[in-house]
Amino acid sequence: MKLLALAGIAFALTGAAPPAHRHRAPAAGLKFVDLIPAFDRIWNETKDLPDDKRVEAFEAKFAKVLPGFYSAERTKDYQTPDQHRAQVLRGLKQYPDRRAGIQRVSRQFQSLVAPARKQFESVFGPMRGYPPIYLVDSFREFDGGTRDLPEGNRLLFGADMIDELYKDKPIKPFIEHELFHLLHHRTFPECDPVWCNLWEEGLATYVASKLNPNASDQALGLTIPAPLRPAVEAHRQEAICAVRSRLESKDPKVYAPLFMGGGKPVSDNLPQRFGYYVGLLVVSDVGRHRTLKQLAALTPDQVHRLVEQSLEHMATCPTAIAA
Repeated sequence: MKLLALAGIAFALTGAAPPAHRHRAPAAGLKFVDLIPAFDRIWNETKDLPDDKRVEAFEAKFAKVLPGFYSAERTKDYQTPDQHRAQVLRGLKQYPDRRAGIQRVSRQFQSLVAPARKQFESVFGPMRGYPPIYLVDSFREFDGGTRDLPEGNRLLFGADMIDELYKDKPIKPFIEHELFHLLHHRTFPECDPVWCNLWEEGLATYVASKLNPNASDQALGLTIPAPLRPAVEAHRQEAICAVRSRLESKDPKVYAPLFMGGGKPVSDNLPQRFGYYVGLLVVSDVGRHRTLKQLAALTPDQVHRLVEQSLEHMATCPTAIAA
C-alpha cells in the first residue's frame, strides 16, 4: 500500500497521470478473417490420405487455425459422430468441384462486406471490440451465422453457400442481417424459447429491409425453401396461431420447422422457416413508432410482452392452443 501511495505522489510531482487515468486507445474495429487459403492448404496436405485417416488428419491440422470448427463436439446436438465424420469426408471430396466458386468468394470477400459494413455503422455506430469474423467452407451448413467454438461465440460466413446462393442476388442485405445479430447479442443474449428466436430473426430481417428498401424477398432470405410471404398471407390466422401456440417452447423439434428448415412441417399450408416472415410481421408492428436503435435496445422482458401482444392483435386463435 505504501509503494502505491509513493507511486501516486511521484506521478503528481512529475505531472503525469497514474496509469488508470491515462487515455485508453479505442477498441479495434471489425476484423474479417479469410480462412479459405488455410483450408485449401490443409486440404492439399491431406488429400492423398485414405478415408479412414483423412478426416482426423484434416480436423487436427485445421484445429490449429480455428479450434473446434470442424470437430464432432460442435455438432453433437444434431449429429452423431459417424454422421459428422461422413459430412466432413463428403465435403472434402466435393471441394475440387466447388473450389472455383469458393475461391471467387474468398477473393471478393473484403469488397463484398465493405459496403454493408459502411452503411450499417452509419446507422448503428462503429462496431468495436468484437471478436474476429471468419470466412470458412461450411460444407453446406450455412451461408452465415454464429457458432459456439472453444474461443467463444463467433460469427462465420460460409463461402461455399455464399457462392451458391448469392450469384444472382444482392448480398448486402444478408451481410447486414448477420452484422445486426452480432450487435444485438450485446444487449439481447441468445435464449432458447421460440419467442426469442422469433424476435431475433424477425428484427434482423426488418433491419436488413430498412437498410435496403428496394430489397426483394429473395435478397432478404424470405424465399427459402419456398416463398414465405404469400404462403403466410394466404393462411395468416393459421400461421399466427401456430407460432402463438409454440412461443414458450424450447424444444429443437418445435423450433426447427419455424426457423431451420428441418423437422416435421407445422402443416401442409405453411413452408419450412415461415417463422422468419411471422417475426418480420411482429417487428414491423412493434416498430411502427420506434427507430432501429430503439428496437435494438429493447430488453428480453420488454420483447416477450410485446411479441405476445402483437400476435394477439394479429389473429383470433382458439382459447386452448396446443403445440
